[in-house]
Amino acid sequence: MSFSLESIYNGAAWAIAVHSSALAKLQEQAATGQEVNRTSDDPYEANRILDLRTESRSMERFVNTVSDVVSMLEFSDSVIRQMSGDQGIAGVLETLTSALSPIYSDQSVQNQKAAQINEILEDIVSLANKQRLSQRLFAGADSDADPYQVTRNSAGEIIRVEYVGSHEEQKVVVAPGVEVSSVLVGDELFRADEVGTPVFYGSTKAAAGSGTSSVRGDVQLTITGTTGAWVLSIDGGATTFTSDGSQTNLPVVNGTTGEVLYVDTTAIDQAGTAYVRVPGTYDIFNILINTRDLLKNVNNLPESIRGEYIDETIASMREVEEKLVRAYPIIGGRITTLNNLQTSLEDIKMNAEEEISRRQDADITQVALDLSRHEVLYEMSLAVSAKMFSLSLTDFIS
Repeated sequence: MSFSLESIYNGAAWAIAVHSSALAKLQEQAATGQEVNRTSDDPYEANRILDLRTESRSMERFVNTVSDVVSMLEFSDSVIRQMSGDQGIAGVLETLTSALSPIYSDQSVQNQKAAQINEILEDIVSLANKQRLSQRLFAGADSDADPYQVTRNSAGEIIRVEYVGSHEEQKVVVAPGVEVSSVLVGDELFRADEVGTPVFYGSTKAAAGSGTSSVRGDVQLTITGTTGAWVLSIDGGATTFTSDGSQTNLPVVNGTTGEVLYVDTTAIDQAGTAYVRVPGTYDIFNILINTRDLLKNVNNLPESIRGEYIDETIASMREVEEKLVRAYPIIGGRITTLNNLQTSLEDIKMNAEEEISRRQDADITQVALDLSRHEVLYEMSLAVSAKMFSLSLTDFIS
């Protein structure tokens, strides 16, 4: 009999423990709505859920990164449109074209127009150094500092704008194995890139040498001295180079900037100033600087040369405008690609979350049924135990 009582006791204790544990687990599932609340509940499913959560968080980070890159590119696009619009190059072209009209031949009127262009120049430099999300839009990989630095004259006017940013685009990882550029290289966007042979104006008969000159925009070549001992300079006489008139490819260097103009000196027959233009080297800044100075005629150009200069300036400005316009589809294409990528990333994130829900969420209806069943069994086990412990010797005698 003692063996039977012990068996009954052990069976009741086991039943109470099993149903108590089951009730605790089911009550937790009912409270949290999740079937897997800890690794011990189901090690395989718990590890799979952990992997899916990691994937979901990764996709969310990528989605946020793509959103930031798209925001940067959209802002860059709006800035470029401002540069090329009525308050930028298009407005300057209109001003310059009207300056050719006889009704604007008065120098005071042209000085007023030059002042307007100077204001546009200041605005465009400011736009070129714009930043968003603490990054300069057009600085390339080095986006922590302004990509354009200016040099001003004693009157405070900009006389030189130099690109000091990176020539490499800033790459951002937007998906596993996928990189895009969020910060553009301004030096590629804002200047023409089809360098031509320098064109010489004036009566000195200096001509372009055979070397590849590195000067950009408009340059003044001053020639002094006499036949057989010409002295040439492109930085106002600060740095000079002599020629006996036999050099076909004399490098004349600007001591300040290091730029070189190769000159054929063989035909030079008089001292004077040669006005040099280098087609295909204009950027949005030097073309505005040159246009402003051209209208003010700060270099005292002869009217015949000045007229040709204005015609050539309009052509060069249209090249810069076309370069800006070509940036629209480039940026637009990147934005479209990124928007499609963002949609794909969001789909992957959603699929991961749905899989997590499928593997982790409890079937509340089934939990309720199991909870009810185990409650009945638990109460029955308690009842059996209570009955067993209430037995006495009298029960067995009777």
